[in-house]
Amino acid sequence: MVTPNRSTRRSRRKPRSRGQALVEFALVLPIFFLVLSGIMDFGFLLYSRMTVINSAREGARAAISQPQASWATIPNLATAAVTSAASGSGLSGLTVTPACVRGLAVGGCTFTNNVPPTGGDAKPGDSIRVTVQYQYHSFFPLLFGATIPLGSEVQMVLEGQ
Repeated sequence: MVTPNRSTRRSRRKPRSRGQALVEFALVLPIFFLVLSGIMDFGFLLYSRMTVINSAREGARAAISQPQASWATIPNLATAAVTSAASGSGLSGLTVTPACVRGLAVGGCTFTNNVPPTGGDAKPGDSIRVTVQYQYHSFFPLLFGATIPLGSEVQMVLEGQ
């Protein structure tokens, strides 16, 4: 009976590749984390955008739904509703700019110290325009940039008494 010697046994085995998987893993892991970070950052950006849109809508809706509202109280109502709508989502630093639109007039008036220049009571047919701005700070700035401006503008007509 002939027994194969060591050289023929070794030649039949597969070549050694113990470290190959570790090298491939080390090359793929940073790319995987880059893609995962981009997906998460985009998800948070989209969530922040939806929160800004919803809070602007809530602010305008709160401002128009109050009976006997005056232009002096409408900006406070809109700002409080925007802050309340955004507080549950963790967004802070929202810039709220309410503006009044008288009747069918184009343009409108802006609030100075929470009172529009024309003053007086808001009448059915007048509108409130609520603009909300937010600076989204990316947690992975190399992918999208350090900050991304988000904003939404909603205009609604005041309801009748």
